[in-house]
Amino acid sequence: MKVGNNTFYYQYEPSLLDSLEAQEIQAPYNCRAGYCGRCKVRLLTGEVKYLDEGMVDLKEEEILTCICVPKTHIEIEIPED
Repeated sequence: MKVGNNTFYYQYEPSLLDSLEAQEIQAPYNCRAGYCGRCKVRLLTGEVKYLDEGMVDLKEEEILTCICVPKTHIEIEIPED
């Protein structure tokens, strides 16, 4: 998994968000259930698998880190707030 210029490894956490947090990568979140959209990031390359159905409208390149896991090598862009 690549975030910006840094490479990290998905550590089989319950979600992509949990794996980012386990590696001390600052990623936005709020509800942790796919309802608010706060954890939305841009998927640059790769594929993810959703573990639950989100309630947020997403653009084609956006994913919710709180309810997905990587299926392949992925590169994401975390928005700067």
